[in-house]
Amino acid sequence: MIVGIFSDTHLGFMGEDRFDEAFLRFNEAVSIFQKNKVDVVLHAGDLFDDATPTQEVWLKTFNVFASNFGELKSFTKNTLSGKKQCFSKGIPFVAIHGTHEHRGKDFANAIDVLEESNCLVHIHASNVEFNQNGERVVIHGLGGVPEKHAKEVLEKYNPRPISGATNIIMFHQSFKEFLPFDDDDMIASLSLSDLPQGFDLIVNGHLHWSGEQNVEGRRFLLTGSTIFTQMKKLEGEKEKGVFIFDTVSKNISFVPFQNQRKLFYQKFSFKEALPEDVIKKVNEYVSSLGLNNFNSKPLVRIKLVGTIAKGFSQSDVSLSLPKDLAVFSLSKEFTVESFQKKLSALKELALEKKSVSEMGVDLLEKNVVEAGLVDFDTRRMFELLALGENEKAQSVLLSSEKN
Repeated sequence: MIVGIFSDTHLGFMGEDRFDEAFLRFNEAVSIFQKNKVDVVLHAGDLFDDATPTQEVWLKTFNVFASNFGELKSFTKNTLSGKKQCFSKGIPFVAIHGTHEHRGKDFANAIDVLEESNCLVHIHASNVEFNQNGERVVIHGLGGVPEKHAKEVLEKYNPRPISGATNIIMFHQSFKEFLPFDDDDMIASLSLSDLPQGFDLIVNGHLHWSGEQNVEGRRFLLTGSTIFTQMKKLEGEKEKGVFIFDTVSKNISFVPFQNQRKLFYQKFSFKEALPEDVIKKVNEYVSSLGLNNFNSKPLVRIKLVGTIAKGFSQSDVSLSLPKDLAVFSLSKEFTVESFQKKLSALKELALEKKSVSEMGVDLLEKNVVEAGLVDFDTRRMFELLALGENEKAQSVLLSSEKN
Protein backbone atom coordinates (compact mmCIF):
# COMPACT_ATOMS: atom_id res chain seq x y z
CA MET A 1 0.00 0.00 0.00
CA ILE A 2 1.03 3.61 -0.55
CA VAL A 3 0.57 5.90 2.44
CA GLY A 4 0.54 9.71 2.29
CA ILE A 5 1.77 11.50 5.43
CA PHE A 6 1.59 15.12 6.56
CA SER A 7 0.79 17.18 9.66
CA ASP A 8 0.36 20.57 11.30
CA THR A 9 -1.69 22.21 8.57
CA HIS A 10 -3.05 24.78 11.07
CA LEU A 11 -6.17 25.64 9.09
CA GLY A 12 -7.43 29.00 10.31
CA PHE A 13 -3.99 30.40 11.15
CA MET A 14 -4.39 34.18 11.29
CA GLY A 15 -0.80 35.22 10.68
CA GLU A 16 -0.31 38.20 8.40
CA ASP A 17 -0.84 37.30 4.73
CA ARG A 18 -1.07 33.58 5.57
CA PHE A 19 -4.72 32.72 6.30
CA ASP A 20 -5.41 31.51 2.76
CA GLU A 21 -1.97 29.90 2.49
CA ALA A 22 -2.87 27.16 5.00
CA PHE A 23 -5.86 26.08 2.91
CA LEU A 24 -3.90 26.31 -0.35
CA ARG A 25 -1.24 24.02 1.10
CA PHE A 26 -3.87 21.53 2.28
CA ASN A 27 -5.38 21.45 -1.21
CA GLU A 28 -1.92 21.01 -2.72
CA ALA A 29 -1.22 18.11 -0.33
CA VAL A 30 -4.45 16.36 -1.38
CA SER A 31 -3.51 16.91 -5.03
CA ILE A 32 -0.06 15.35 -4.44
CA PHE A 33 -1.62 12.34 -2.73
CA GLN A 34 -4.08 11.86 -5.59
CA LYS A 35 -1.32 12.17 -8.18
CA ASN A 36 0.77 9.53 -6.35
CA LYS A 37 -2.28 7.25 -6.02
CA VAL A 38 -1.93 6.83 -2.26
CA ASP A 39 -4.25 4.31 -0.58
CA VAL A 40 -4.56 6.11 2.76
CA VAL A 41 -3.57 9.51 4.16
CA LEU A 42 -2.24 10.07 7.69
CA HIS A 43 -2.42 13.41 9.49
CA ALA A 44 -0.39 13.66 12.70
CA GLY A 45 -2.24 16.44 14.51
CA ASP A 46 -2.96 20.18 14.54
CA LEU A 47 -5.14 20.07 11.47
CA PHE A 48 -6.70 23.26 12.87
CA ASP A 49 -4.95 26.22 14.43
CA ASP A 50 -7.68 26.75 17.02
CA ALA A 51 -9.70 24.35 19.17
CA THR A 52 -12.93 26.12 18.21
CA PRO A 53 -12.70 27.08 14.52
CA THR A 54 -14.86 29.93 13.27
CA GLN A 55 -17.70 29.42 10.81
CA GLU A 56 -15.47 30.81 8.05
CA VAL A 57 -12.74 28.27 8.86
CA TRP A 58 -15.27 25.41 8.95
CA LEU A 59 -16.62 26.40 5.55
CA LYS A 60 -13.18 26.53 3.94
CA THR A 61 -12.22 23.26 5.69
CA PHE A 62 -15.20 21.37 4.26
CA ASN A 63 -14.33 22.85 0.87
CA VAL A 64 -10.79 21.44 0.97
CA PHE A 65 -12.04 18.03 2.07
CA ALA A 66 -14.50 18.14 -0.81
CA SER A 67 -11.49 18.05 -3.16
CA ASN A 68 -10.85 14.53 -1.85
CA PHE A 69 -13.69 13.20 -3.98
CA GLY A 70 -14.55 9.51 -4.21
CA GLU A 71 -16.77 6.76 -2.86
CA LEU A 72 -17.65 6.42 0.83
CA LYS A 73 -15.75 3.56 2.48
CA SER A 74 -16.38 1.84 5.81
CA PHE A 75 -13.75 1.02 8.44
CA THR A 76 -13.71 -0.49 11.92
CA LYS A 77 -11.92 1.50 14.59
CA ASN A 78 -10.66 -0.48 17.60
CA THR A 79 -10.85 1.60 20.79
CA LEU A 80 -10.32 0.83 24.47
CA SER A 81 -14.11 0.79 24.91
CA GLY A 82 -14.80 -1.46 21.90
CA LYS A 83 -15.26 -1.31 18.14
CA LYS A 84 -16.74 1.63 16.22
CA GLN A 85 -17.82 1.78 12.59
CA CYS A 86 -16.37 4.79 10.74
CA PHE A 87 -16.56 6.14 7.21
CA SER A 88 -14.31 8.22 4.98
CA LYS A 89 -14.89 9.33 1.41
CA GLY A 90 -12.31 9.39 -1.36
CA ILE A 91 -8.80 8.57 -0.16
CA PRO A 92 -9.32 7.49 3.46
CA PHE A 93 -7.94 10.02 5.96
CA VAL A 94 -6.77 8.87 9.40
CA ALA A 95 -5.94 11.61 11.91
CA ILE A 96 -4.99 12.17 15.52
CA HIS A 97 -5.80 15.41 17.32
CA GLY A 98 -2.98 17.79 18.16
CA THR A 99 -2.43 20.21 21.00
CA HIS A 100 -4.33 22.92 19.14
CA GLU A 101 -7.47 20.78 18.92
CA HIS A 102 -7.28 19.47 22.47
CA ARG A 103 -10.30 20.26 24.66
CA GLY A 104 -11.64 19.05 27.98
CA LYS A 105 -13.67 15.85 28.09
CA ASP A 106 -16.89 17.86 28.49
CA PHE A 107 -16.46 19.55 25.10
CA ALA A 108 -16.59 18.34 21.51
CA ASN A 109 -13.31 18.00 19.60
CA ALA A 110 -13.06 19.54 16.12
CA ILE A 111 -11.50 16.35 14.73
CA ASP A 112 -14.46 14.35 16.01
CA VAL A 113 -16.74 16.72 14.07
CA LEU A 114 -14.82 15.85 10.89
CA GLU A 115 -15.17 12.15 11.69
CA GLU A 116 -18.95 12.50 12.10
CA SER A 117 -18.97 14.29 8.74
CA ASN A 118 -17.21 11.29 7.11
CA CYS A 119 -14.14 13.38 6.25
CA LEU A 120 -11.71 11.27 8.27
CA VAL A 121 -11.24 8.63 10.97
CA HIS A 122 -10.05 10.06 14.31
CA ILE A 123 -7.92 7.70 16.38
CA HIS A 124 -6.73 8.29 19.95
CA ALA A 125 -5.31 5.40 21.96
CA SER A 126 -6.87 3.24 19.24
CA ASN A 127 -6.21 1.79 15.79
CA VAL A 128 -7.86 1.14 12.44
CA GLU A 129 -7.00 -1.63 9.97
CA PHE A 130 -6.85 -1.50 6.16
CA ASN A 131 -6.86 -4.56 3.92
CA GLN A 132 -5.94 -4.47 0.25
CA ASN A 133 -4.88 -7.26 -2.11
CA GLY A 134 -4.09 -9.54 0.82
CA GLU A 135 -1.99 -6.91 2.63
CA ARG A 136 -2.88 -5.70 6.13
CA VAL A 137 -1.88 -2.24 7.34
CA VAL A 138 -2.78 -1.12 10.86
CA ILE A 139 -2.66 2.57 11.83
CA HIS A 140 -2.29 3.23 15.56
CA GLY A 141 -2.36 6.66 17.19
CA LEU A 142 -2.22 8.71 20.36
CA GLY A 143 -3.41 12.33 20.15
CA GLY A 144 -1.47 15.21 21.66
CA VAL A 145 -1.34 15.39 25.47
CA PRO A 146 0.37 17.88 27.84
CA GLU A 147 4.12 17.27 27.72
CA LYS A 148 4.48 16.67 31.47
CA HIS A 149 2.00 13.76 31.24
CA ALA A 150 3.18 12.33 27.91
CA LYS A 151 5.39 9.55 29.27
CA GLU A 152 2.76 8.46 31.80
CA VAL A 153 -0.01 8.42 29.18
CA LEU A 154 2.16 6.48 26.71
CA GLU A 155 2.94 3.84 29.34
CA LYS A 156 -0.77 3.51 30.10
CA TYR A 157 -1.67 3.26 26.41
CA ASN A 158 1.06 0.64 25.91
CA PRO A 159 0.50 0.09 22.15
CA ARG A 160 1.48 -3.21 20.56
CA PRO A 161 1.93 -3.97 16.84
CA ILE A 162 -0.48 -6.44 15.24
CA SER A 163 1.15 -9.64 14.04
CA GLY A 164 1.11 -10.25 10.29
CA ALA A 165 0.54 -6.58 9.40
CA THR A 166 2.47 -3.44 8.60
CA ASN A 167 2.13 -1.27 11.71
CA ILE A 168 2.35 2.53 11.71
CA ILE A 169 1.82 4.63 14.85
CA MET A 170 1.26 8.40 15.09
CA PHE A 171 2.08 10.82 17.92
CA HIS A 172 1.89 14.57 18.43
CA GLN A 173 4.55 15.31 21.06
CA SER A 174 7.95 16.88 21.60
CA PHE A 175 10.98 14.60 21.84
CA LYS A 176 14.22 15.52 23.56
CA GLU A 177 16.38 14.46 20.62
CA PHE A 178 14.66 16.94 18.30
CA LEU A 179 14.53 20.04 20.49
CA PRO A 180 16.87 22.89 19.52
CA PHE A 181 19.49 23.73 22.14
CA ASP A 182 18.81 27.47 21.97
CA ASP A 183 15.04 27.28 22.50
CA ASP A 184 14.11 27.59 26.18
CA ASP A 185 10.36 27.68 25.42
CA MET A 186 10.13 24.05 24.35
CA ILE A 187 10.05 21.12 26.76
CA ALA A 188 9.77 17.36 26.39
CA SER A 189 9.41 14.43 28.76
CA LEU A 190 9.73 11.81 26.02
CA SER A 191 12.84 10.42 24.35
CA LEU A 192 12.90 8.22 21.26
CA SER A 193 13.98 5.33 23.52
CA ASP A 194 10.59 5.61 25.32
CA LEU A 195 8.73 4.71 22.13
CA PRO A 196 7.37 1.20 21.61
CA GLN A 197 9.32 -1.39 19.64
CA GLY A 198 8.10 -3.46 16.70
CA PHE A 199 6.40 -0.74 14.60
CA ASP A 200 7.42 -0.37 10.97
CA LEU A 201 7.16 3.42 11.20
CA ILE A 202 6.62 5.96 13.97
CA VAL A 203 5.18 9.28 12.72
CA ASN A 204 5.24 12.43 14.81
CA GLY A 205 3.77 15.89 14.26
CA HIS A 206 3.91 18.95 16.56
CA LEU A 207 7.47 20.07 15.77
CA HIS A 208 7.42 22.15 12.59
CA TRP A 209 10.66 21.00 10.99
CA SER A 210 11.09 17.61 9.31
CA GLY A 211 13.59 14.85 9.94
CA GLU A 212 14.08 11.11 10.20
CA GLN A 213 16.01 8.99 12.70
CA ASN A 214 16.58 5.33 13.40
CA VAL A 215 17.12 4.60 17.09
CA GLU A 216 17.42 1.07 18.47
CA GLY A 217 15.22 -0.40 15.75
CA ARG A 218 12.70 2.43 15.81
CA ARG A 219 12.18 4.27 12.52
CA PHE A 220 11.00 7.75 13.44
CA LEU A 221 9.64 10.34 10.98
CA LEU A 222 9.11 13.95 11.99
CA THR A 223 6.70 15.36 9.41
CA GLY A 224 7.09 19.10 9.95
CA SER A 225 4.31 21.59 9.21
CA THR A 226 2.83 22.65 5.88
CA ILE A 227 3.15 26.38 6.69
CA PHE A 228 5.35 28.55 8.89
CA THR A 229 3.65 29.57 12.13
CA GLN A 230 6.47 29.59 14.70
CA MET A 231 9.39 30.93 12.65
CA LYS A 232 11.88 28.59 14.31
CA LYS A 233 15.45 28.45 13.01
CA LEU A 234 15.22 24.78 11.98
CA GLU A 235 12.14 25.50 9.85
CA GLY A 236 14.15 27.70 7.51
CA GLU A 237 16.68 24.95 6.76
CA LYS A 238 14.35 22.53 4.93
CA GLU A 239 11.53 22.70 2.41
CA LYS A 240 7.89 22.19 3.30
CA GLY A 241 6.04 19.27 1.76
CA VAL A 242 4.50 15.83 2.32
CA PHE A 243 5.83 12.28 2.61
CA ILE A 244 4.96 9.10 0.71
CA PHE A 245 5.56 5.72 2.42
CA ASP A 246 5.57 2.40 0.53
CA THR A 247 4.57 -0.34 2.99
CA VAL A 248 6.22 -3.07 0.85
CA SER A 249 9.62 -1.53 0.07
CA LYS A 250 9.48 0.55 3.30
CA ASN A 251 10.80 3.48 1.26
CA ILE A 252 9.92 7.05 2.32
CA SER A 253 10.02 9.81 -0.28
CA PHE A 254 9.54 13.55 0.22
CA VAL A 255 7.48 15.68 -2.19
CA PRO A 256 8.01 19.44 -1.75
CA PHE A 257 5.31 22.05 -2.28
CA GLN A 258 5.57 24.37 -5.26
CA ASN A 259 6.46 28.07 -4.84
CA GLN A 260 7.93 27.76 -1.35
CA ARG A 261 7.78 30.78 0.92
CA LYS A 262 11.27 31.60 2.26
CA LEU A 263 12.06 31.90 5.96
CA PHE A 264 15.14 33.80 7.17
CA TYR A 265 16.22 33.47 10.79
CA GLN A 266 19.01 35.54 12.31
CA LYS A 267 20.20 35.99 15.88
CA PHE A 268 22.50 38.89 16.79
CA SER A 269 24.39 39.10 20.08
CA PHE A 270 25.68 42.43 21.39
CA LYS A 271 27.76 43.55 24.36
CA GLU A 272 27.35 47.09 25.72
CA ALA A 273 26.14 48.15 22.29
CA LEU A 274 25.04 51.63 21.32
CA PRO A 275 21.51 51.72 19.83
CA GLU A 276 22.80 53.14 16.52
CA ASP A 277 25.21 50.20 16.16
CA VAL A 278 22.39 47.71 16.64
CA ILE A 279 20.19 49.52 14.12
CA LYS A 280 23.00 49.61 11.57
CA LYS A 281 23.70 45.89 11.97
CA VAL A 282 20.04 44.94 11.47
CA ASN A 283 19.57 47.26 8.48
CA GLU A 284 22.66 45.81 6.78
CA TYR A 285 21.32 42.28 7.27
CA VAL A 286 17.86 43.11 5.93
CA SER A 287 19.39 44.83 2.88
CA SER A 288 21.49 41.75 2.15
CA LEU A 289 18.40 39.51 1.84
CA GLY A 290 17.26 40.92 -1.49
CA LEU A 291 13.62 41.03 -0.45
CA ASN A 292 12.54 42.41 -3.83
CA ASN A 293 13.35 39.08 -5.51
CA PHE A 294 10.55 36.88 -4.11
CA ASN A 295 7.09 36.12 -5.48
CA SER A 296 5.66 35.55 -1.98
CA LYS A 297 6.59 37.74 0.96
CA PRO A 298 9.47 36.07 2.82
CA LEU A 299 9.30 35.63 6.57
CA VAL A 300 12.12 37.28 8.50
CA ARG A 301 12.73 36.41 12.14
CA ILE A 302 15.34 38.60 13.89
CA LYS A 303 16.36 38.00 17.49
CA LEU A 304 18.46 40.58 19.35
CA VAL A 305 20.14 39.55 22.59
CA GLY A 306 22.92 40.80 24.87
CA THR A 307 23.47 44.12 26.59
CA ILE A 308 22.89 47.77 25.78
CA ALA A 309 25.43 50.43 26.70
CA LYS A 310 24.99 52.18 30.03
CA GLY A 311 22.39 54.93 29.92
CA PHE A 312 20.28 53.29 27.19
CA SER A 313 17.44 50.77 27.10
CA GLN A 314 16.06 48.49 24.40
CA SER A 315 13.35 51.07 23.67
CA ASP A 316 16.13 53.23 22.22
CA VAL A 317 16.66 50.57 19.52
CA SER A 318 14.01 51.87 17.12
CA LEU A 319 13.92 49.95 13.85
CA SER A 320 12.02 50.79 10.68
CA LEU A 321 11.61 47.58 8.68
CA PRO A 322 10.27 47.30 5.08
CA LYS A 323 7.03 45.52 5.97
CA ASP A 324 5.75 45.91 2.41
CA LEU A 325 8.48 43.48 1.29
CA ALA A 326 8.44 40.84 4.04
CA VAL A 327 6.65 39.60 7.15
CA PHE A 328 8.90 40.47 10.10
CA SER A 329 9.11 39.01 13.59
CA LEU A 330 11.45 40.99 15.83
CA SER A 331 12.35 40.22 19.43
CA LYS A 332 14.59 42.38 21.60
CA GLU A 333 15.92 40.66 24.70
CA PHE A 334 18.50 43.14 25.87
CA THR A 335 19.60 43.62 29.48
CA VAL A 336 21.60 46.47 30.96
CA GLU A 337 25.21 45.62 31.81
CA SER A 338 24.83 45.86 35.59
CA PHE A 339 21.92 43.41 35.57
CA GLN A 340 23.79 41.08 33.23
CA LYS A 341 26.76 40.95 35.63
CA LYS A 342 24.47 40.08 38.53
CA LEU A 343 22.78 37.40 36.45
CA SER A 344 26.14 35.89 35.45
CA ALA A 345 27.27 35.90 39.08
CA LEU A 346 24.12 34.05 40.14
CA LYS A 347 24.65 31.45 37.42
CA GLU A 348 28.25 30.90 38.52
CA LEU A 349 27.15 30.45 42.14
CA ALA A 350 24.55 27.93 41.06
CA LEU A 351 27.16 26.00 39.09
CA GLU A 352 29.57 26.07 42.01
CA LYS A 353 26.89 24.76 44.36
CA LYS A 354 26.02 22.00 41.94
CA SER A 355 29.66 21.13 41.54
CA VAL A 356 30.20 20.84 45.31
CA SER A 357 27.09 18.68 45.65
CA GLU A 358 28.18 16.37 42.87
CA MET A 359 31.65 16.11 44.40
CA GLY A 360 30.06 15.15 47.71
CA VAL A 361 27.94 12.45 46.08
CA ASP A 362 30.96 11.08 44.21
CA LEU A 363 33.01 10.93 47.41
CA LEU A 364 30.22 9.17 49.29
CA GLU A 365 29.74 6.76 46.37
CA LYS A 366 33.41 5.83 46.60
CA ASN A 367 33.07 5.08 50.32
CA VAL A 368 29.92 3.02 49.66
CA VAL A 369 31.76 0.86 47.13
CA GLU A 370 34.69 0.38 49.50
CA ALA A 371 32.26 -0.64 52.28
CA GLY A 372 30.77 -3.31 50.02
CA LEU A 373 27.19 -1.99 50.27
CA VAL A 374 24.87 -3.33 47.56
CA ASP A 375 21.82 -1.54 46.08
CA PHE A 376 22.56 1.51 48.21
CA ASP A 377 20.89 4.84 47.37
CA THR A 378 23.92 7.13 47.62
CA ARG A 379 22.14 10.32 46.58
CA ARG A 380 19.38 9.75 49.14
CA MET A 381 21.98 9.28 51.90
CA PHE A 382 23.87 12.42 50.83
CA GLU A 383 20.69 14.53 50.88
CA LEU A 384 19.72 13.20 54.33
CA LEU A 385 23.15 14.07 55.72
CA ALA A 386 23.12 17.49 54.02
CA LEU A 387 19.75 18.26 55.69
CA GLY A 388 20.97 17.11 59.10
CA GLU A 389 18.64 14.08 59.16
CA ASN A 390 21.29 12.00 60.91
CA GLU A 391 18.94 9.58 62.68
CA LYS A 392 17.09 8.76 59.48
CA ALA A 393 20.39 8.38 57.64
CA GLN A 394 21.56 5.95 60.33
CA SER A 395 18.32 3.98 59.98
CA VAL A 396 18.80 3.73 56.20
CA LEU A 397 22.40 2.61 56.68
CA LEU A 398 21.45 -0.10 59.23
CA SER A 399 18.69 -1.32 56.90
CA SER A 400 21.18 -1.58 54.03
CA GLU A 401 23.64 -3.58 56.18
CA LYS A 402 20.90 -6.07 57.10
CA ASN A 403 20.10 -6.62 53.42
